[in-house]
Amino acid sequence: MKKYPQKSLIAILTGVLVFVIGSLILLYFAGHKLASTINADAKHIIKHIDAAVLESSRILIPLNKLNFTQCDDLNLLEMRRALFDAKYVIDIGFFENDKLVCTTGVGILEKPVNDKEPDFIRPGSGARVRFDPKLPLLLFNGREMQVVIVRQKDYNLIMHTAVFNDGIVTSPRWEATYKAQNTLHHLAGSNGLYDEIMNHHQLPFETKLKCSDISADYCVAVHTPWSRFFADNQFLLIISLILNCLAGVSSALMVEFQISARRSTLVRVRKGLSKSSFYWTYQPIICLQTGKIVGCEVLARFEDKYGALFPDQFIPLIRKNNLTWSFTEVMIAKVLEELTALEALPKDFKVSLNIFPCDVELGNVSLLTQIPALINSRFTICLEITEDEYLDTKIAHTHFKTLVESGFNLSLDDFGTGYSNLKNLQNLSFHQLKIDRTFVQDIATEGLKASMIPNIMELVHKFNYTCVAEGIETSEQEAILKTAGVHYGQGWKYGRPMTVDQFKKYLTKQTF
Repeated sequence: MKKYPQKSLIAILTGVLVFVIGSLILLYFAGHKLASTINADAKHIIKHIDAAVLESSRILIPLNKLNFTQCDDLNLLEMRRALFDAKYVIDIGFFENDKLVCTTGVGILEKPVNDKEPDFIRPGSGARVRFDPKLPLLLFNGREMQVVIVRQKDYNLIMHTAVFNDGIVTSPRWEATYKAQNTLHHLAGSNGLYDEIMNHHQLPFETKLKCSDISADYCVAVHTPWSRFFADNQFLLIISLILNCLAGVSSALMVEFQISARRSTLVRVRKGLSKSSFYWTYQPIICLQTGKIVGCEVLARFEDKYGALFPDQFIPLIRKNNLTWSFTEVMIAKVLEELTALEALPKDFKVSLNIFPCDVELGNVSLLTQIPALINSRFTICLEITEDEYLDTKIAHTHFKTLVESGFNLSLDDFGTGYSNLKNLQNLSFHQLKIDRTFVQDIATEGLKASMIPNIMELVHKFNYTCVAEGIETSEQEAILKTAGVHYGQGWKYGRPMTVDQFKKYLTKQTF
């Protein structure tokens, strides 16, 4: 598979992953919304059950205390008074010898009605409760109603099950039950739902079982299927899915853009090596004791038709894509061409070139000895090598020795930030040590790094090195470094990196 399709695939997979994660998050919150709705319905039904139980006791106990023995006008009056303020009870009946003889709705019955066996008897109160799915209404011929009948002693109550819902419950299926002696009795709603939830697997969030805190034997089961929830919230869900899709597409485009940007940057760098997009700047190196210019460091810059790239953008790409030696060859050729043309530069003017440590290990640096223009240059060529890779190896020692024998100077760059140690200074064939700019910048705050400069200088003197301090910006820094015995300085105080034309103008004002 080619590189670009691979990157496009990464972008697509990223978009899909964002969509999937977004969908899961959406589903999670939708589940909690569904569970919250179902829980609210369960609480609402339980609240009505508790209120109905309390109402039945509030009506039945006082009526039975009146001790009526027959259904006369006075008894019917008391029954109707009790019914007047009732919320759940729709009718009250009176019994003589277990036969219903009168009700608040009909009055005295022409023919007494035998009572039926209850579904269960509530302990304590002795109330006999029975669910009747099709109770014939005495006032209407052929009309039936789903009710709960509660009888205590001589009176019974008829409760219409619809009042448990009262239009607020949104769940399409619910069941109110009473548990007596491990037997579940249906009171209202969808018969058998409680058993169904208990004994069959349901999807997460779509069911709820809740029992009363006041009368623990009364429980409710509520079920709202996901399909119903999606149907009720389809507009919101469609909007959420559209936004989720947009998030996935946007993520894919962003990843594709960033990958393409990186890819295009690499292409620019590759082309830049052959199309002169790289150019070189020169920063002066000054003798701190005399104030005279003694050399310069060569620093790479990049600009093409798309704009400039900073070193922290192109240097990592050069390293990662094994372009270090190609880069070094282009640099040497152009730098020698530009500096040789500057007649103002004296013989032995020090030109510092940065070398990648990987080219030391790979042996590429030995090829420098085969470049006649470099060997025969009137300049002293100083190769600056950073410590960001470990260099104390047999291979590195061999190549360093070859370079020194060919007349090159070696400088340990950014000392103190990499693999620097006393053993390196003893073993490696270096001429110069370069103090990293962070040590110099620390002088103003009298930080820990600044306090280490005298110790570094002791090593410099011990091994007979010269020393360059980078990043000098103020006279205070210069004075402290001069007092510490630092030989050379480099930084904005003396001059910023400049093009060859700017450097030429700079040299006319300097003395050597």
